[in-house]
Amino acid sequence: MATVRIRRLDGTGDPGYPAWFAAYDAGLAHDFPGGPHWLEHELRVVYEPSDIHATALWAAEDADGTVVGAAAVALPLKDNTSLAEVALAVRPEARGRGVGSALLDAVHDEARRQGRSRFLADVEGPLGTPQVPGIRFAERHGYTRRMDEVLRVQRPPFDLDRLARLEREAAAHAVDYRILTWRDRIPDEHVAEYARLAARLSTDEPRDQLDYEPETWDVARLRLVEERRARMRRHAWQAAALAPDGTIAGQTTVALPAIGDDTGMQGATIVDPRHRGHRLGLLLKIANLRRVLADRPGVRTLWTWNAASNTYMIAVNERLGYVPAGWVARYQLDG
Repeated sequence: MATVRIRRLDGTGDPGYPAWFAAYDAGLAHDFPGGPHWLEHELRVVYEPSDIHATALWAAEDADGTVVGAAAVALPLKDNTSLAEVALAVRPEARGRGVGSALLDAVHDEARRQGRSRFLADVEGPLGTPQVPGIRFAERHGYTRRMDEVLRVQRPPFDLDRLARLEREAAAHAVDYRILTWRDRIPDEHVAEYARLAARLSTDEPRDQLDYEPETWDVARLRLVEERRARMRRHAWQAAALAPDGTIAGQTTVALPAIGDDTGMQGATIVDPRHRGHRLGLLLKIANLRRVLADRPGVRTLWTWNAASNTYMIAVNERLGYVPAGWVARYQLDG
C-alpha cells in the first residue's frame, strides 16, 4: 500500500480546505452521480465550529501532497453529547489502499478523546444500487445499519393545476387553520412556537433503530441556524399552520442557494399531534412550494428525504409529484 499522510486541518479556514472539499465531493459524486450535494462555500459553514457542534476535519495526502480522501466529524454540544457524526469520502482512483480506514481511525481517536462513544454515519446511493462501496466499508468497520431513508426528487414541469386541486381538497379539512409563509427569518411573534415544534422532530419523526436522543431547540438555536444559513448564501422558504389559539400546528421548510445552483432541499415537515387529521402536512408543503416557485421559477430540482417507515409523509410527497431517486442508509457504531 502506498503511504498516505493524514493531516488534520486547521478548521474550514485552512488553506487546504478547497482541496479537502474537492476530494470529498469527488468521492460522493462517483457513488451518487447527480445526487444532492453541498457547494464548497456551504460545506465550509456546515463544518465551522459553533455553540451547537464542535468539528474537526482531516485530509489524506499522497506523497506528492495530492488530497485523495477527506473526513470530518461533528460533535453535538446541546444534546446527544456521547455521539459523533462522521462524514468520509475517498477519491475513486485512491480506493483499496487503506485511505478510508486511516481517515476513520483519526476520526474515531479524536472523538473518543472528546468522550464520544457512539458514531453515526450516512451512506447514500442512487436507486437500483444497493451495494455502493460505502456500505461495505461501514460494515467492515463494525457499523450496523439502523435506519433506511428514501430519497425522492421533483423536477419541472411542476403541475400547478394539480397542486391547486390538491390544495382545495385539503383546505376543506382545515377550515380553522391559517397558513403563513415567509422567507429566511422566522417572525419574532412565531419563533418560540417554531422552536417548540422543531424540538418535536427528533421525537416524532421515525428513527427506527437509531440510538438518538431528543434534540434541544430554543429561539437562540433557531437564530443561529438562520445566521449560518445566511453565511452559506442560502435562502429558506417556510410555511406554518396557525391554529385558532395562535399556536403553530405545523411547519415545513425548503432551502435553496441564493444564486447559481437551483437545486432545493425540502426539509422536515412536522404537524403537532394535537392537530393531525386535518391534512396540514399536505397544505403546508403545497403553500410553501407555490411560494418557492413564484420567487424562484428557475428551480430545476427539489430533493426530499423520508424514513422508509414513514408511510404517511411518503404518501404526501408522492401526491405532490416526488418520485424515488435514491436511498440513505444510516449506520451506527457503539463503543
